[in-house]
Amino acid sequence: METRKNTAIMTPAGDERRSARVILLNAAQQVLLIRFVVERHHQPFVFWATPGGTVEKDETDLDAARRELAEELALTVPLTGPVHTAASRFEHEDRRVDNIDLFFLARCEQQSVALHSVTQAERAAMKEIRWWTIAELERSS
Repeated sequence: METRKNTAIMTPAGDERRSARVILLNAAQQVLLIRFVVERHHQPFVFWATPGGTVEKDETDLDAARRELAEELALTVPLTGPVHTAASRFEHEDRRVDNIDLFFLARCEQQSVALHSVTQAERAAMKEIRWWTIAELERSS
């Protein structure tokens, strides 16, 4: 499957974002999520997300998913997809962001995966990783 080039480049206002994310499953069919904690209006904002991040200019969605997986988890595994697309709107650094997430699927045989980060902001925000079962996700808030 050919993946198209990034078409949602950041505007001067910085309010459009396209990201590539990876649904990473282990042999037990658990999904790996990363817990982020970021300051929002002087309060901690906590959320769990799949590995991934912004598609850079002149980078395909698939290339971005591969790069993000390598940067965040030091993993290189085959990816399938995109298997899902989601649109959202959120606030980041006092700016509204209209976001498109493209999700790829990957399987990981190694149970022990560790966080890696490239930037100081990532080191500050990425707090932990955890394998989740479907039942655990359904019971979570």
